[in-house]
Amino acid sequence: MNFTQSAVHVQAIKPSTARPIYLPILLAILVFTSIYIAALRPTPNDSMFNIDYGFGPVIQGVVQQHRLGSINRNYGWWTYTHRMPLIPLLGAASYRLSPKASVFFFLKNLLFWPLFIYAFFRLKKHYAIPTKWAMVPILLLLLAPYDLSIAGRMDIEEGYLFGLIALLFSFLLTMEGWGSGLAVGVLLGSIYLSKSSMFPLCVFVAVWIVIRFWKRNPSLTLLPLVCLAIAMLSWGSYTKIVSGAFAFGVDESSWNGWNYYKGNNSFSYRLYPRTNLDSLDSEDYAHKLLPFVPVHNEWELSHAQLALGQKWIHDNPKLYLKMGVTKLFVACCDLKEAPEMIPGHTRRLVVISNLVNHLTLACVVICALTGVIRRQVSEAEVLALTMLVFFLFSYIAGFLYSRHMVPMYGVMALTVAVQLTRWQNHGQDPDSFCIKL
Repeated sequence: MNFTQSAVHVQAIKPSTARPIYLPILLAILVFTSIYIAALRPTPNDSMFNIDYGFGPVIQGVVQQHRLGSINRNYGWWTYTHRMPLIPLLGAASYRLSPKASVFFFLKNLLFWPLFIYAFFRLKKHYAIPTKWAMVPILLLLLAPYDLSIAGRMDIEEGYLFGLIALLFSFLLTMEGWGSGLAVGVLLGSIYLSKSSMFPLCVFVAVWIVIRFWKRNPSLTLLPLVCLAIAMLSWGSYTKIVSGAFAFGVDESSWNGWNYYKGNNSFSYRLYPRTNLDSLDSEDYAHKLLPFVPVHNEWELSHAQLALGQKWIHDNPKLYLKMGVTKLFVACCDLKEAPEMIPGHTRRLVVISNLVNHLTLACVVICALTGVIRRQVSEAEVLALTMLVFFLFSYIAGFLYSRHMVPMYGVMALTVAVQLTRWQNHGQDPDSFCIKL
């Protein structure tokens, strides 16, 4: 493959008929809609320590005991590696300003929505995307209110990854100097320290950078790789000091520990994808899923749960394959809610959002395949779809919900604008921002 160097300046055939003022207005509507929908899910007592998905207790541990982690309710010991550190540390920093969760919610959106907006304008400038095509990703997201609700939330990693991954995507397509190289490195480290399941994606991006930029500018590859290495070594050294194990993630993720076992056991096949697998944390199930061997710390428990999940897969290979197909169905085709907030009922706005998301993804895939057949495919298409594959790795191993896909749906929406610009300019400059096969 030879990457052409003509991506920076691509001229549109016809000037856009839409006024530039439309974009700021639409983006403002996008952000405020996201914040409004996400704010409909309140935090109990507006307390930072009550933030859901295990973040509240970890933030409380940082604030009150000056150590990262929380207490395991089943065994009573302190778990140091229950959550990756970025979000709890941001929460603890916000607590210094105010103990109210609503303040953290506001600061989180104030910090992370501009990342997506900057990614949007960076791609628009780099590919000279006409305003009429630049409006498309904004409209796609506005038609997917479920995506906006997830992007605005503070209690789940996807609310942070939505902006981080979009900005990483834009920088990977536009990286030229040391400044952008450092930005990619910081983004890689931040994504890795946000969620353990992002490890395969971060490794892929590192490989992409080496392949893409080594011949052009070998020194440009160093900053991103060094930043990612620092993030990994720092977290691994911390886990070694406090828990005795050097780790590249947490003790329970989609590919290890409780979350891995949660997605691969005798109950999950009957429950997934409509019933939230967090129901397995309840007393009705938990005692049936605890390891039969003695465990004395979080990593012994993690390894025991990983072994139980692997044993179930070994004993039930057909069910495991069916579960894998179901996970891919949720990612690409499922119109229903996964999991359902109200058992037996999928909210209409979720159906609409899933329809928009899956059609967007299908368009990106079809256009990319058409490019492959014509032996000329956009670099943005290759990067977006390959990122999607590595993004899914961990979730296919454990379990995948609709919300997990939202960061990549944002990337796909941005890719559509690049594709539309490419097809508009195809007659004028057929080699523009493409990879020749």
